[in-house]
Amino acid sequence: MNETLLKKAIAENIAYYRKQAGLTQSDLSEKINYSDKSVSKWERAEGIPDVIVLSELADLFGVTLNDLVSAGPKRNTGLRRTRTRGFITCLSAGLPWLVAAIVFFIVRMVLPEFEFAKNFFVYAIAVSGIVATVLTSIWFSPLAQMFSVSLIIWGCALSVHLSFFLPQASYIYIIAAVMQILTLLWYLMKRFSKKDT
Repeated sequence: MNETLLKKAIAENIAYYRKQAGLTQSDLSEKINYSDKSVSKWERAEGIPDVIVLSELADLFGVTLNDLVSAGPKRNTGLRRTRTRGFITCLSAGLPWLVAAIVFFIVRMVLPEFEFAKNFFVYAIAVSGIVATVLTSIWFSPLAQMFSVSLIIWGCALSVHLSFFLPQASYIYIIAAVMQILTLLWYLMKRFSKKDT
C-alpha cells in the first residue's frame, strides 16, 4: 500500500470510528490532547498521526491498530461498546447503594434506636451521582453528564436538608435550583458548540 492509499484509509477509518463513537472532531481532539485542526487534517488525508496517537485512537475506539490503518470493511463497535459502558456505569453507580445498605444493616443491628440510619440511602444518591459523572465524562455525551451532575446537585441538597435540623435548611433547594440552571446552560453551550464544528 502506497502512502496516498494509507493516508486515505486512515482518514476514512478515523472519521468512521469517530462518528461511531458519537464524537465531533472537537470532542476527539480534547480526548487525545490534540487540536481539532489536526483531527480535521487527518480526516482529509492531508497527514497521518504518529503511531503512538494511532494506538491511543485504537484504544479509544475499541478497535485494533490494524483496523485503523487497513482499507476495506469496518467493524461496527459502537453499539456493543455503548451497552458495555452503560452497564459498567450503572453497576458502578449502584455500588454506593450496596454500601449504604450494608452500613444501614450494621447500624440498625448495633444501634436499633438510631432513627437516622435511613439517611445513608439519601447520601448514596450524591455518591452515585459522583461515580456516574466521572464515567459519563469519559464515555458519554454531555446530556448524560448533565443528568449525572443533576443527581449530585439534588442528592447533596437533600442530604443537607435531612442532616441539619435548622428551620431554614430547606433554603438549600434555592441553591440547588440555581446550580441546576447553570448545569442546563452548560449543557446547551456544549450542544451548540458541537453544532458549530
